[in-house]
Amino acid sequence: MDHLKPKVEIDPSAGFCSGVRRAIEVAEQLLSQPGGVACLGEIVHNESELSRLRHLGLKILDHGVDSGFAPGNKVIIRAHGEPPATFERLKSVGAGVYDATCPVVIKLQQKVSIASAAMKENGGTVVIFGKPGHPEVTGLLGYSSGNVVVVSGQDDLELVDLSKPLRIFSQTTSDLEAYRKFCDTIQSGAEKVSGSTPDVIIYQTVCGQVSRRKPDIERFASSHDVIVFVSGSESSNGKYLSGISKRCNPRTFVVTGAGQVKPGWFEEISSVGVSGATSTPVWLMQQVAAEITEMIKKN
Repeated sequence: MDHLKPKVEIDPSAGFCSGVRRAIEVAEQLLSQPGGVACLGEIVHNESELSRLRHLGLKILDHGVDSGFAPGNKVIIRAHGEPPATFERLKSVGAGVYDATCPVVIKLQQKVSIASAAMKENGGTVVIFGKPGHPEVTGLLGYSSGNVVVVSGQDDLELVDLSKPLRIFSQTTSDLEAYRKFCDTIQSGAEKVSGSTPDVIIYQTVCGQVSRRKPDIERFASSHDVIVFVSGSESSNGKYLSGISKRCNPRTFVVTGAGQVKPGWFEEISSVGVSGATSTPVWLMQQVAAEITEMIKKN
């Protein structure tokens, strides 16, 4: 009977963060106008959404490939941001630059720039807790005076000279709990080295929208028998959140889109939750939820 069929619910907290949503809106607006539109790097780490935007005419430019920077081209700076040198390079070839850097990232860039200049005056160091090579981190490095150390966790502590003045920041999409633990270790280590109150200032720069997703996905995953997590294969946030979901609910299955769902996942259950990363569009989760619903009806 239909009333005994498992219920399918889409996670109300899932979907684009405001920064990604803003970048997508910029792209859609430009694509509705005459002329070519390109984005420097993937505008979002989700294959399905990229495919949709490419179908509308968006081109993806690789960093360092100047052949795409023709005069008059509309080039979007994605939410991750870029170093100042990128803006200068684009403008030097006459490209129309549309900056869709997330406002949260812009504030962090400004803070890093100010802190780096101050640390240059007194021989200090700026520490960025994040993923080396991540586009946001690469952009942040461009706002420094070369006195920045990037660390990804406790294993990188040896990279930080605890005897120097320190200004510590985090990539906006980092795990807040991991960042706090790292900062506690730095603080206690610096106190031992200095023997007094160390010159260490810690800034809380993890995006609130990102940090709230952890407790949200924990609650959502625990409230359903099965979770189908929809994420792009290259999404760091997707890997992070789906990992949290799996810890709360071992029956978490990760897919990139419709067509990957298996009927055997939904045997002897009462509810299914569909969630996604901050780079997963709502329309894609709706598509997967509809597929699950049809699959359940047939069983």
